[in-house]
Amino acid sequence: LNRRANQLAHRLLELGVRPDDRVGICVERSFAMVVGLLGILKAGAAYVPLDPTYPADRLAYMLEDSAPAALVSQPSLRHRLSTCSAQLQLLDADGRMSDPDSQSDSERLDGNIDPRRLGLTPRHLAYVIYTSGSTGRPNGVMNEHRGLTNLALAQIEAFGIRQDTRL
Repeated sequence: LNRRANQLAHRLLELGVRPDDRVGICVERSFAMVVGLLGILKAGAAYVPLDPTYPADRLAYMLEDSAPAALVSQPSLRHRLSTCSAQLQLLDADGRMSDPDSQSDSERLDGNIDPRRLGLTPRHLAYVIYTSGSTGRPNGVMNEHRGLTNLALAQIEAFGIRQDTRL
């Protein structure tokens, strides 16, 4: 998981992805999804989840509105993202990049990325989630790393989570 996420993160950085950039992720619920989410975060970017079961017009709107710097998807879903011109990175079912050109480069670039070298702070975006749109157009809600940290700390306290706790 870590090696494949690092490879994706390095590839996104090569494409010019930087902190606060948004990267769309449209993958089936799978190991590849975890690789994609972790890789995007390791690159310092914010992920924008794009559910492949959404109607085409909703996906097109979310892509236009979020203006992602890159997209992470799977070969079987690439047709769902044809309205977006962002650089597309494809993952196979095992979370490996399926682009033969990026694969050879990424195999040697699988080291961990130091977030301090990217200049990341708690105020940088972690993800952008869209509302249901039940009262009109969906709205993107931007969430920073500090908000996620506060949530995790509150849950640790509320549920009495300790180092040996298993969920």
